[in-house]
Amino acid sequence: MFPKSFVQQPGLTHSYTGSYTCARHADSGSSRSALVSQLTPMTHLPRQARAWRSAAARQLLATAFVAAVAAPAFGQATERALYVSVLDRSGAPVDGLRPEDFVVREDGVRREVLRVAPATTAMQIAVLVDTSEAAADAVRDIREGLMRFVGATHEGNQISLITFGGPPRIVVEATGSLQQLQQGVQRLFPLSDQAAYLLDALIETTRGFERREAARPVIVVVTTTGLDFSHRGDWTKVVEGVRASGAVMHTVVLQVPQPAFVADPAPSSSEVRDQLLQRDMLLERGPRDTGGRRRDLLVSSGLPHVLGQLAQELMSQYRVVYARPDALIPPEDIQVTVTRADVSARGTPVRREGSQ
Repeated sequence: MFPKSFVQQPGLTHSYTGSYTCARHADSGSSRSALVSQLTPMTHLPRQARAWRSAAARQLLATAFVAAVAAPAFGQATERALYVSVLDRSGAPVDGLRPEDFVVREDGVRREVLRVAPATTAMQIAVLVDTSEAAADAVRDIREGLMRFVGATHEGNQISLITFGGPPRIVVEATGSLQQLQQGVQRLFPLSDQAAYLLDALIETTRGFERREAARPVIVVVTTTGLDFSHRGDWTKVVEGVRASGAVMHTVVLQVPQPAFVADPAPSSSEVRDQLLQRDMLLERGPRDTGGRRRDLLVSSGLPHVLGQLAQELMSQYRVVYARPDALIPPEDIQVTVTRADVSARGTPVRREGSQ
């Protein structure tokens, strides 16, 4: 119930004394009459009108309360996405999956999967190839495997070819031209008396992804288990850099004896052991921490099959969109699985949105 008059109160901007209805003057127009009639206190209205207005006010307040409570619910979640590989037990991609087939968890908490579709965003693929002395006997199979890989992935994507036998060197800049890529593969030769510099090559590659703001970066490493003389030998920082760039890292590791050559200057035995440990940890944790996969080979003749299989996997990925509550801090761990027991899934968070 409104009082018949206001008196000045501390903190109010205006003060007014007298009944609302006494403000009407003879020279007022129809618009002012309407305004005054809207401000008429409820004490001047008939009982039925007062009851109606009270009911309307209660209904308005109830509606406003419900809206205030419900409105945040529509803004509490934001969409996030993963690029997901789903493979059967033979390593072949599995197609035809739907949202209900995927389970996404962030720090152990399950999230709602909203949409699933084939991943069509162009990939920026950096192929890093070991051309150290340890790869001398495998170079023919490396070339054949890379020919198969670029032939299956070049269309619609950008592929670069980088060697790390000795200091890292770009053989082919990022391109979608199959001819340029094939010519680059044919120019791959092992370098005698040279160790690998894998960690250095990865650092430079991830920096390149960051500079270009790559939307869907992919790193494919084809390496041996020979000597590695990388100058920046902290595998944890290298993996952090790969993750920060949004790249997924796949490794194909050919087990070979370490070549016997003398480096200049020659590292100590403890330095060699540390460098090999750093390399081995990188090859293990890099794929695991970025949603990729490590493949080990005892003979180089398996390279064409493995690289062809990897190409098929990359070209058959899903883009899985799910909901994440806005109020939460970014999760430390994101896992994606499928409900089918006969298949496996690995995912990489989408860091930057490209054309999809």
